[in-house]
Amino acid sequence: MMASTVLLLSIVISACSVSLVAANYQDGEFVPTARRAQFHGVRTTWHDLLGRHCPRFGQDRVVAVPLPYPKGQHASDDYKISFSFDHDHLVTHWLRIIGKHAPAAPLIDIELTQRADVLTSAKAKVLPVPKYYLWQHQQLLNEFQNSTHWPKHLLVRYHWKHNDALNVNAALYVLFGIGILASAVMAVNVIVNYQQKLSEFLANLATESSQPGNMQKAE
Repeated sequence: MMASTVLLLSIVISACSVSLVAANYQDGEFVPTARRAQFHGVRTTWHDLLGRHCPRFGQDRVVAVPLPYPKGQHASDDYKISFSFDHDHLVTHWLRIIGKHAPAAPLIDIELTQRADVLTSAKAKVLPVPKYYLWQHQQLLNEFQNSTHWPKHLLVRYHWKHNDALNVNAALYVLFGIGILASAVMAVNVIVNYQQKLSEFLANLATESSQPGNMQKAE
């Protein structure tokens, strides 16, 4: 019993340690990304992006994501988009790229935060496409100004932020869990030892009582 509980404690501690230092991505590796859209009161399902449209871990890049024709959309409808990263582990809020208050030619600016080889957060916002870029790619503006032109190509800029600080909260949770498990193991061991000593005491008592020399002669 004691050996099994000690083995269980060792396994849990090892798993917790691995979870803190587990390698998720290598530099330059594609981060799985998906998109979905919202228009005319309808939300689409998630659609995986091709590798050439996904961010590369730790590397800044700009891509043009094609947006297919949204069936059922009206010319006056807003069109919003949302992105997910790392197998839907991180999801952005809805971003309006067509409609009221949307730029004439939108650019999605996405800040991805990494800690060592782990993707920890994703923040997104809508910005106008820089003028110097429009001078070279005038078709982007033409596509968004023409409501009937599909697919449109949405510029997405991925840039990375490094955060090498220790995740104090995660470490505290792990230590707290290990402390509780260690206390439970100690309590179990105390109970097991007590039961063993009690059994030995009762066995010795029964043996002594059954010996003939301990019986008094009747007068």
